[in-house]
Amino acid sequence: MKKTLKILGAIVVVLVAVFIVLELSLDRIVLKTVNAVGPTALGVPLTLQDADISLVRGRASLTGLHVGNPEGYKTDGLLDLGSVAVKIDVGSLFGDVVLVKSIAIDGLVVTYEKGLLNSNLGALIDQLSAGAEEQPAAEEPAEPEAEETGKKVVIEKLTVADSKMNFSVTGAAALTGGGAVPIPLPPITLTDLGKEKDGVTLVEAIQNVLKAIAGATGTAIVGAGNLIGDAGKALGEGALAAGEGAVDAGQAVVGGTVDAGKAVVGGTVDAGKAVVGGAADALQAINPFDKK
Repeated sequence: MKKTLKILGAIVVVLVAVFIVLELSLDRIVLKTVNAVGPTALGVPLTLQDADISLVRGRASLTGLHVGNPEGYKTDGLLDLGSVAVKIDVGSLFGDVVLVKSIAIDGLVVTYEKGLLNSNLGALIDQLSAGAEEQPAAEEPAEPEAEETGKKVVIEKLTVADSKMNFSVTGAAALTGGGAVPIPLPPITLTDLGKEKDGVTLVEAIQNVLKAIAGATGTAIVGAGNLIGDAGKALGEGALAAGEGAVDAGQAVVGGTVDAGKAVVGGTVDAGKAVVGGAADALQAINPFDKK
């Protein structure tokens, strides 16, 4: 009996030691993993400056996340995230679906570059969608567990605040006065992403967040017509189209309060809908999705 207790005690000590080592080294592991795997997963340059991870608290903090452009765009990059604070249900890490209680993105800067046929933001969304479609269909019974590879996530709440966009048009300096036009972005709140689908993949979650950002950029561009002219308004409508159905299994609200005339972008998608507030008056007059 005493020998058994000693063995169990030794196992506990080893497990505690492993946990402590893991807790202390998680920052470096996450930082290296994001910088190594991120560019391949998204198909664009991606760098992360710093990570602070705590399994004990179920919290993660990322600083200085930079997402570059798809091929063919000339600006320095697409997205710069000042800080990202994440709260996770630690117990869910041991299951098939990771429950993310909240993600708070602060200080997002979107460098929105409009090309001849698409924008850099729209091109990245299309690129991720194409990558998902290229995966083999689950028709072959020989590999029934193929769909199970990789954890899925449910995000209860994601917020984006204190954000702005630098608007530019490739090869059309006359439209923006020769440089990027800074435009404030409305806040974004996305809730229950993946909740009614038993989770979504990380790439699917990123796609939906990008679509919500696209909806916000469209709202901002349309509302800033006095800064960038009528042509800019037309480009804003295109950004709204890219953000149509901003969630696959959640609800995205752009602009905080939507009482002052709310515009619904697209229709209901799965278990959610995208609602774009902010420059609502302008959107009521110019709404590419208003089918009368």
